[in-house]
Amino acid sequence: WTMDPAERDANLVHGALRRRGDGDHLAVLVEVSCASDPDHLVAVRRAYRSLFGCSVEEDLASCAALQQPLRKMLVSLVSSYRYGGDRVDADVAKLEASQLSEAVRRKQPHHDEVVRILSTRSKPQLRATLRRYREDHGTDIVEDIDSRCSSQFARTLKSAVWCLTSPEKHFAEMIRESVVGLGTYEDMLTRVVVSRAEIDMRQIKEEYRARFKTTVTCDVVDDTSFGYKDILLALVGGEEE
Repeated sequence: WTMDPAERDANLVHGALRRRGDGDHLAVLVEVSCASDPDHLVAVRRAYRSLFGCSVEEDLASCAALQQPLRKMLVSLVSSYRYGGDRVDADVAKLEASQLSEAVRRKQPHHDEVVRILSTRSKPQLRATLRRYREDHGTDIVEDIDSRCSSQFARTLKSAVWCLTSPEKHFAEMIRESVVGLGTYEDMLTRVVVSRAEIDMRQIKEEYRARFKTTVTCDVVDDTSFGYKDILLALVGGEEE
């Protein structure tokens, strides 16, 4: 919490690239790449280079734990610099909704056009494209990915879609995953609460309540204790019980 946000995220990425097996390392890479605004992502890349003497793209591209085509998509996402305005092209949304649908229907979520669309389009443009997808095909793209594709790439793609267009969905799921079952996944819980406290915690709490029929506050109280609990609750902020 006390670190500069760009340095904090650079350290998170560096740690994620050296972890193996738990799957959370992919969530870190997607969150930093997709849930950040364009200028913050540039600042993270700059901080990474300063701290570790190489680029984050370089380390991602050479990470033996990441297989293709997953590695290619993550490099594309972390290398992006998206248009930050609100302008949306409806014709582009229609075309790219069709391209996404065709790739998912053919169980080819790794198709080059999918990666291009997700790694280059602005967030407003992507939201328009996914609205058009839902209008044209009657289902949400995340539902179609879940029902048709079960690879690690597809699961990471789903997280990227959420982080780009509805980050509260992704982060609500991460909080829930960190507290269900035996024990607490403290690294995940801390990362989400700290990184989103001043960005979209209100929306995350609303999404959490709607999906899991309880509150972030209740689950933090039930699953943590002492000073750690107090810090998390202070960052989460108040909410109706």
